[in-house]
Order: sequence, then structure tokens, then C-alpha cells
Amino acid sequence: MPKNSGLDLDESIHLMKEFIRDKVETTGTEGVVMGLSGGLDSATVFKLSIDALGEERVHPIIMPESASPEEDMRDARWLADKWGVEYEEIDIDPILEQFPADPEKKLPYANLKARVRNCIEYYFANEEKRLVIGTSNKSELLLGYTTKFGDGAADFLPMGDVYKSEVKKIAEKIGVPDRFLTKVPRAGLWEGQTDEDELGHCYEVIDKVLRGIEAQRPIDKIADNNGVSNSAVEDVKSMIDRSTHKRRFPTVLKLRSRTIGDDWREFTL
Repeated sequence: MPKNSGLDLDESIHLMKEFIRDKVETTGTEGVVMGLSGGLDSATVFKLSIDALGEERVHPIIMPESASPEEDMRDARWLADKWGVEYEEIDIDPILEQFPADPEKKLPYANLKARVRNCIEYYFANEEKRLVIGTSNKSELLLGYTTKFGDGAADFLPMGDVYKSEVKKIAEKIGVPDRFLTKVPRAGLWEGQTDEDELGHCYEVIDKVLRGIEAQRPIDKIADNNGVSNSAVEDVKSMIDRSTHKRRFPTVLKLRSRTIGDDWREFTL
């Protein structure tokens, strides 16, 4: 990993595994439930979870629907079999059909899919006394490229401080198969959908801009130092600003001295 990335690869992998193990142990739960999509991020979190907890404490759920790329569904099944992990497979089309929803309205329907999948994950987590482990990375979280109360909902996020451009290096290091490393990032929201087409920029550019914003550099300096346009920096900054609500607790009307989501701090008596 580049020296200026601020992320030590071996140490970060060690800490992510410890983080997963600690979350399960300190909550007294039996393991984790996760959606296994056939993409790179879910494959990476899947392997980190297996390494941290063992195969029997990881419950992957494959949740296809009519627009799901069949290649990804095959890869998800293949990966679970390869690593000897029992998985659940649930076709969510019959569930989606119970809603008065129009598949032609792409974004609302895509968000519905993500929320249905998350409901299923939490059902099994409740039933089996497990936690839902999320697969979102830092780039997605900062851009708001998640569905609120859908794939953005989880009990904890081991890769939430890892930029998308770093995920491949982590995956390669921990032994995620090559077929996942070369995949075009896509959420499978509708036929032909890809992340970078939808976002308007490739992740290489996005992550350069995000690192500059994280370091609180001026917009023109971020553009000049990374060989990207000012408009690209403005686009990324706008996505961060518009998605602030996805990274915050729902706003509570303040009536008392300390309010949840505002100035309340958790403490132990």
C-alpha cells in the first residue's frame, strides 16, 4: 500500500480481525450474520470474519432477485462452498412483490431491495443471537452510497475506515480469490448498473479527493496535487454534504439538558 495512504496493511488486517472478535465476545453473541453478494467488499468481510471467528460462527445469506447478476450469485455460492461455510439462500422477489412498488422507479425500488435484505439479516441475527456485520467501506459511507436502513444498517463495520481503493489490497493479502479482485464494482441495483457510472467518477479519483478532504486541504490544492479537476472535487464534496443525514442518529427535538444524538454521552454507572 502506498506510504502516503496512512494505512498499514498488516496492522489494519490484524486490527479488523480483533475488532470482529471483540464485538462478538463483548456482546455475548454467537457470531455474525452477513449478506453475501458475490462482490469484493462482501467477500473480504466474509474472509475477515471467518479468520476472526471460525466458519461455524459466520452465517452468510445470499439474497438474489430478478436483477441480480447471475455471475455474482454463482460466485457467492462458490465462495461459501470453497471456505466450507453453510449459507442461506433466499429469493427476495416474492417479498418485493408484496409491496405496491414500481420496478421502473429505479432508485426507490433499489432502496426497497436493500431494506428487505437487511430485514432478513436482522431476523436471522435475532433468531440465532448473532450480530449483523456490515460490508460498507469508507468511500461508500462518506459519499452516502448506501441505503439508509438497508445496506447502511449494521451492528458494526470493520471496513468502515478503509477506502474503496484499499479494499483490493486487503482482499489480496488475506486470500480472497482472484476472480473477486478484478470485478467491476456494482451493487446489482438494476441491469447494467455499476458504482462508478452512477457516482460519475472512478474510485481512484474519488479516493484521492476524499483523502484530501479528510486532511482538510483546500479544494484547489486537492485538485492540483492529484491531477483532478476542481469540478470533480466539488462533486465529491457535494455528495458528502448531501448524505450527512445517513451518518447521523435521527434528529431528536431537544427538550432536556442532554439529548441523544446531540450532547448525550454514553457512560457506565
